[in-house]
Amino acid sequence: MSTPEEYLCKSANGKRIVFDSVSSHTASHFADAPDLRALVTDILSREKLVGSIVAHDVDSGRVIGLSDVVAIGEDDEIVYAMRKNHAEQGYVPFTKSQESQPSSLVSFYLVKRDDSTYELASAWIGAYETPDFPQMESATKDSVSYWHKHAFAWGSQAIIPGTELSDCPW
Repeated sequence: MSTPEEYLCKSANGKRIVFDSVSSHTASHFADAPDLRALVTDILSREKLVGSIVAHDVDSGRVIGLSDVVAIGEDDEIVYAMRKNHAEQGYVPFTKSQESQPSSLVSFYLVKRDDSTYELASAWIGAYETPDFPQMESATKDSVSYWHKHAFAWGSQAIIPGTELSDCPW
């Protein structure tokens, strides 16, 4: 079965940018933030893509949407769940006490497929530099401490039904 690939745009140096329009992180984030696709298309069409992976954030200089990741405190009500199209990342924290926060940053992660094409593996509103989630193989020594101090705002991301936990799984 082939991946439902969709063309997004062409980069400033003529590279095709595509994404999996059904089961990718990109598809999830585009569904969660409907204006994100147009923002990412605008930014990537002005980027020169070089290298096997292109990953960073771009500051637009103005608030462009809401970042789902917020700083949390001891009084926050935290639950853990797996996000739709992100199950390989394991359980992630959500706060029911706070809402998403305004952000001027757009982040993206592209992987070079061949000399003419990059796949947009993920894109989101907010900072790029966050440690991987604690249950991922690529987790670092900073993962647990970071994710004990940050969480997704509840309702900002689609979760896999039935995966909610009240106790920290890591």
